[in-house]
Amino acid sequence: MQHFIVFFYIFTILIGASALTIQWLAGKGDIEKNYLAMKPFVIMLLFMNLYDLFIYYCDNIIVIDTYFLISFGDCLIAVLVLLWLRVTNSISGVQEESKSIQIAKKYVFFYGIVWLVAVILFRELYWIRLVIDVPLIGLLVGGSICSIRRSIEKTEPKRFIAYKMVIAFFMTVNYVSYFISESGWMDRAAISVMNITVYYWLVINLANMILLYKRDFRSSYTAETPAVLDLSEALANVQVKYELTRRELEILEEVYSGKTNTQIAETLFISESTVKAHIYNLFRKLGVKSRVEAVCIVREEKESGKV
Repeated sequence: MQHFIVFFYIFTILIGASALTIQWLAGKGDIEKNYLAMKPFVIMLLFMNLYDLFIYYCDNIIVIDTYFLISFGDCLIAVLVLLWLRVTNSISGVQEESKSIQIAKKYVFFYGIVWLVAVILFRELYWIRLVIDVPLIGLLVGGSICSIRRSIEKTEPKRFIAYKMVIAFFMTVNYVSYFISESGWMDRAAISVMNITVYYWLVINLANMILLYKRDFRSSYTAETPAVLDLSEALANVQVKYELTRRELEILEEVYSGKTNTQIAETLFISESTVKAHIYNLFRKLGVKSRVEAVCIVREEKESGKV
C-alpha cells in the first residue's frame, strides 16, 4: 500500500509538471494576463507535491524523524492559500487586489513569524501552530466563496466557476485534513487522512491542467500578421515617396530582382552607360549608396502594408 501511494505521488507530480508546461508554452500569448497568476500557483503546488512525497517517503519507507520538515508544511500551505486567492482574481480579469488578498498577504507574513517562533522556542506547544491555522482556513473559504459568487453574478464562463469550486473544495478539505492530523485528534483516522492527501493534490493538478488546456490558444499562435504589399504596389509607393521617374522606377525593379547593369541594359534595350546614369540618379533620390540599401527600401515598403 505504501509503495502504491508513492507511485500515486509520482503520477500527481507528473500531472502538475504537465500543467506547468502548458502554462509556460502559451504564457506569451496571454495578452490580457488573465492566467499570469496561475504560474506561481502551479509552481508552488508542484513544489508542495514534491515536499509531501519526500515527507511520506521519510515517514513510511525509510522511517526517520521529520518533525521540522512536517511543521514547515504549514508555511507552504499558507503561501499556497495566498497564491490561490490571487488566481481567483486573475482568471476573472480583476486587476486590483481584493480585500481577502490584502488581508491574506499581511496574515501570511504574520503567520511566518509566529510559526518560526513556535518551532524554535515553543516546540512542545503544537497548539500555537493550530491556532494560527484557523484564520487561514477562514480566508481560504471566505475568499473562495466571494470569488465564486462574483463569477456567478458576472456570468463568467462555466469552466471558470467549476474550476474555482473544485480547487476551493479540495484545498479546503486538504487543509482541514492536515489540520486534523496535526492536532492529534482521532489518531487512526488521522493516519488514513494523511494517506489520501495525494488524491486531493491529484484532483487539483488535474483541474489546473484542464483549465489551462481548455484555454483559447488561437490568440497565442494566430495573431494578426502585418499585411504585405505586392511588389508593384510597393514600387508605386516608393515612386510617389521619392519622386522617381518611370525609367528610374523600372531600373529600381530590375535592381530589386538582382540583375547586373549589363542584364538591365539588355532587358530595357538601353546602353549600359545609360543604366549607370539612371542608377546614380536613383541612389541620389533614395539617399542610398548601394544596391542592398535600395532593395531594403523596397522591402520595408512591402512589409509596411500601406497602399
